[in-house]
Amino acid sequence: MIYDLTRCISSGMPVYPGDPPVAITPLLAPPWQISTLRLGSHSGTHLDAPRHRFTNGIGVDEIPPERLIGTGIVIDARGYAANTPIGPEVLAGNRLQAGMMVMIRTGWEDFWGNDDYFHHPYLSADLTSTLVACGITLIGIDAPNVDSTVDGSDTAHVILLQAHCLIAENLCNLAALRCGVQYTFACLPLKIADADGAPARVLAWDANEDTVLRDAKHT
Repeated sequence: MIYDLTRCISSGMPVYPGDPPVAITPLLAPPWQISTLRLGSHSGTHLDAPRHRFTNGIGVDEIPPERLIGTGIVIDARGYAANTPIGPEVLAGNRLQAGMMVMIRTGWEDFWGNDDYFHHPYLSADLTSTLVACGITLIGIDAPNVDSTVDGSDTAHVILLQAHCLIAENLCNLAALRCGVQYTFACLPLKIADADGAPARVLAWDANEDTVLRDAKHT
């Protein structure tokens, strides 16, 4: 089974405070159906490239495809209060290996569509540094920001993107996945030239299915 962890892009959807609003406008071109899209590079479920924080960092179009698909786990970080840091204690009992992807489940996706969504918990400097030290290649979160949106901080972004660890934000449906169990994740952003970020389709499936699928092709 493939799990879709992606928010649907639609006109008027929630966006990070100050970002361009999303507008999808159908054009009159009968019999064809064509629309214009107006949105920011970090609208909906999206990927942050290092260029999002560092002007000399690589853009979305420069990220090798193999960086966008990999195995990883969901970490249970529910229970934290609004606008509080998530510490490294959430990693207890989980085996992290270099090259893995880690998705942080705060439970804050339940607030999508109201102001509480932007008062989410965020990654502490200690947690972020620990993930980088473990060699994690991509961090995802079911909130609009790995940093505090209320305070406008950027510590987690700096630590992660400086280490070339990619960031996926505004994930959803993490409740469908079991925490601590290994999955294969695909985070596929639009390939926009020199982009600091881009909307992405994020998918997950049981890592064991990779072997099953490979074996099936040879039978």
